[in-house]
Amino acid sequence: MASKALTIKHSHLHQPVARIARLLMRKRLAAAQALVGDLKDPEAIHEFRVAVRRARSIERAYRPYLVEVVTPKLRRRLKAVVAATGAARDTEVQLQRLSQRRVDPRPHQQPGFDWLQDRLERRLREEYGQLEENLAERFLLVHKPLHARLKTKRDDPDLSFAEVTAGLLLEVSGDFSLRCAQIRADSSEEPLHRARISGKRLRYLLEPLTAVFPQAGVLVSELKVLQDLLGEIRDLQVFGAELALAAEEAGAARMRKLIEMSLTLPREAPEWLLARQQDERAGLMSLARDLHTRQVDLVAHLRARLVDGAADALVVGVRALAQECARTSLLPAEPERADGDKTA
Repeated sequence: MASKALTIKHSHLHQPVARIARLLMRKRLAAAQALVGDLKDPEAIHEFRVAVRRARSIERAYRPYLVEVVTPKLRRRLKAVVAATGAARDTEVQLQRLSQRRVDPRPHQQPGFDWLQDRLERRLREEYGQLEENLAERFLLVHKPLHARLKTKRDDPDLSFAEVTAGLLLEVSGDFSLRCAQIRADSSEEPLHRARISGKRLRYLLEPLTAVFPQAGVLVSELKVLQDLLGEIRDLQVFGAELALAAEEAGAARMRKLIEMSLTLPREAPEWLLARQQDERAGLMSLARDLHTRQVDLVAHLRARLVDGAADALVVGVRALAQECARTSLLPAEPERADGDKTA
């Protein structure tokens, strides 16, 4: 469940949607700002990425009410900050999966595993070096002006946060339902990717509500099960594409090495015989087969859950929450408590 610092309070439901959308963006950007000094730590980079991505999700969901605050230029810069962390995250996931496969390799697979691990580790060092060098600066470049604009008081339209959010929940849950239905008919890469993105949008809408509506937390947990499946499938697809590129690189490097040795060593030289035996492609192909098997199993499991109605039940729950949210918008606002239930 989302941290209480990133959720709304009951009194926020009746306040203008633009005001609360700005508040939510500020909270998420503040969470990212708190991590800027720790960006040498991979876990901090991951949390930073999630915080900025959540800020972007709020901007996208409530864009009509933030159009005067978040300019296209600031939006592009915020998107670029998230994109900058993506490659390192993918490489980390690939190294973790490779380490699982390396537990007990066969001798003919070892050269390929060693070669790929060295390749990924070198790339990760380069990616972290780039992040350490400029990620904080790139974030501050967008955060400073955006924070100032988000804090500026404005004459907001009267539409309440509860009223608008109720409509968004219906819209996004409908899209998620459609994407999941498409997977049952077509489980190729594009429908799976679209369902994953739609699930993220729905989750980021639900998370701020978890302190006000207990059922929102239950829905987030249910959604996370489907998201985890979609996320791992996506990671496998990305790693598969990486393996295809790696195989080309390994094959070219191996051929170049054999040609160079052919030009300088006799055919009976031990170095020549050893080089002919050490073919990285066997390990890469073995890993590719493992990825394919895992992906087929995950897609089958996902489709079984969808056929059993997991997405349908989730969407029914979200629609019930949307109705409650809409009803709340029609009720008188509760008196503000003395504990400081205010928006800054």
